[in-house]
Amino acid sequence: LGSLAACYFYAYLCMQLPVGILLDRYNPRILISTAILTCSLGAFIFSHSDTLLFAQIGRVLIGVGGAFSAVGTMKIISMWFPARRFALMSGLMMAMAMLGAVGGEAPLSILVKQTSWRASIQYCAIAGICLACLVFLIVTNKEQAKKHADQMTLKSLRCGLIQIIKNKQTWLLSFYSGLAFAPISAFAGLWGVPFICQKYSLTKDMAATFVSLSFIGFAIGSPFAGWLSDTIKRRKLIMISGTATSLISISTILYWTHLKPIELGILFLIFGYSSGFFFVSFATMRENHDTSLSGTSIGFINMFNALFGAIFEPLIGYALDHEWTHILHNGTRVFSTHAYQFALSILPVGLVIALLCQFGIKETHCQNYSPPND
Repeated sequence: LGSLAACYFYAYLCMQLPVGILLDRYNPRILISTAILTCSLGAFIFSHSDTLLFAQIGRVLIGVGGAFSAVGTMKIISMWFPARRFALMSGLMMAMAMLGAVGGEAPLSILVKQTSWRASIQYCAIAGICLACLVFLIVTNKEQAKKHADQMTLKSLRCGLIQIIKNKQTWLLSFYSGLAFAPISAFAGLWGVPFICQKYSLTKDMAATFVSLSFIGFAIGSPFAGWLSDTIKRRKLIMISGTATSLISISTILYWTHLKPIELGILFLIFGYSSGFFFVSFATMRENHDTSLSGTSIGFINMFNALFGAIFEPLIGYALDHEWTHILHNGTRVFSTHAYQFALSILPVGLVIALLCQFGIKETHCQNYSPPND
């Protein structure tokens, strides 16, 4: 299951740099609408798959199309909004993205029960086709940005990519972002529901409702962190406080022996809310590089989010298999609470390493990149 889920991240990961370069060079409207159609095609294939191979192909296509989502939206934000609003607007983008994640938990679980998982995925694909049409009709390219893109050559893009790769801040911010995002991706996105079902003996619908609270928290935390960071002109303080709170909350969820339902719900909200603070790293990345390379630099940092998602999800699955005590239920492996706690320990460890990365990250004070004097 972890490997199948990670197929999305493998495709998403491989596409991040090409996506950033393409968005810096060509019309975002055409690219993004085509990407959404690719997602829809992948969803249709996945919904009709009857072998693992076809399911993987569907997931890969969804990953290829999804690779344009965050980077493409932030490219449009950098074109149409002032730099001082970049963190807030990108946070609002993540809030909207989390509404999709919320829909993927309890509401989707109910829809699957009412219809089937195949029909449910097909409805998502149809919604994607409608969204692609809206993007094509509404999104426009700013004239100034279009003129600048036309002046960008493959040579200048290559030089810009080399400049990004050589910057120490690029790597520190990318590792921080990937490690800080992995818990919300791997735990809330995949392994949280079965863990909550096992530890608290809840139904899948109830467990999905609790997990959905983390996405709601994330949707609130992302824009708030962007607004607060823009207001106080501090990036590192926001990232450190958010990641530290995320570490405390997920550790409590994983290891605390007895939690009442209200306490568990509050912790999931706090976990999602504080996890959203990591998104300030995207604004910090943009401020460390020339504006003309915003797509490429954002694609680079977003590549690490996919990388750690692709590593963590199957790694947790392998750790679970390692701790399996050979108990089966209707032919499916049953894992103990201890096995889940052992496997999911990688998440708080990753958050600790993310905090350590902050020691080397420089505070930008929301100031745009200034090229060094010759």
